[in-house]
Amino acid sequence: MAGLQLKGITKKFDDVIAVAKTDLEINDGEFLVLVGPSGCGKSTTLRMIAGLEKPTDGEIFIGDKDVTYLEPKDRDIGMVFQSYALYPHKNVYDNIAFGLLIRKFPKEDIKKRVLEAAEMLEITDYLDRYPKQLSGGQRQRVALARAIARHAQVFLMDEPLSNLDAKLRVQTRAEIIKLHQRLKTTFIYVTHDQTEAMTMGTRIVVMKNGIIQQIGSPTKIYNNPSNVFVAGFVGSPPMNLIQGKLVKDKEGFSFISTNISIPLSLDSASLAENKDVILGIRPESLIVTDVNAKDICFTCQVEVVEHIGAEAIIHTKIDNGEKVTLKVSGYNTLPKFGEVIGAKFDLGSIHIFDKDTELCLVSLNIK
Repeated sequence: MAGLQLKGITKKFDDVIAVAKTDLEINDGEFLVLVGPSGCGKSTTLRMIAGLEKPTDGEIFIGDKDVTYLEPKDRDIGMVFQSYALYPHKNVYDNIAFGLLIRKFPKEDIKKRVLEAAEMLEITDYLDRYPKQLSGGQRQRVALARAIARHAQVFLMDEPLSNLDAKLRVQTRAEIIKLHQRLKTTFIYVTHDQTEAMTMGTRIVVMKNGIIQQIGSPTKIYNNPSNVFVAGFVGSPPMNLIQGKLVKDKEGFSFISTNISIPLSLDSASLAENKDVILGIRPESLIVTDVNAKDICFTCQVEVVEHIGAEAIIHTKIDNGEKVTLKVSGYNTLPKFGEVIGAKFDLGSIHIFDKDTELCLVSLNIK
């Protein structure tokens, strides 16, 4: 097993910067997830680690070994990608064994490793079958087993679940988590699905336009987003972002928008009055209340109500046309389309972002 270091890694395609200068240290045994929208540079970063792309600049270390310009086969890594890349004319056993065979491992060692990987992923009964006889989830397990049989120092996974249906994604996601816990090997996992990132990673790297936006644990990323992009990208549904101003009076600062006025406990020394800001609050930190309630924060008009089992997501708009989403659970009755409802803050956090820089200025806990 080994950790991994990226030192000043950059990748350009002609004049396009796919990955800006990146420094990243990945601990031995960590499950690190690179997450972001399409084109953010996450897969390019993984491909440079794998040796499938050569960096324009910078260095890559696996353990203490500089692997920047080594071929993939010399990097001691296991790879699982979106395409299973199984040989259709080979059965499951031979697909798992192929990488060991071309490296001229002894037959007994190959057999031991294949059976060990197959048992770990519960595909022992399928060893004589061919890929066309397997479901998508079973094929993905074969691809995982092939990587495991290598006994690699680092496992790289690029959107390995994207071809599976929703139920299989959840099931295979759990299997990969258990696999990591059992192997205690370094995993680097790429996905555009922030739910996968939040549930699988011990640490998350959020990327946009080839630049790392924030690095942290799932809890830190969710509760303390560093900027507007992270706040809006991580979370399902995403954080509400409402534009307004910070206004100061004799009692302190308030956030003011079209029909919203919220007093805030802020350190006046750190903020300027009449500053254009964006207020961020999670949908689950808002609760529905009567429009005439005394502690109401604002009113909004219902546009869509989504029922998702024990929870419901209420999509609304406020007077200035901005959208606000509420997430409620344990409900008896729900508002209907066109109805005007009140909203107030429940336990959670309010985040104030600078409108110009989009950086988080302050996060406040709601009591």
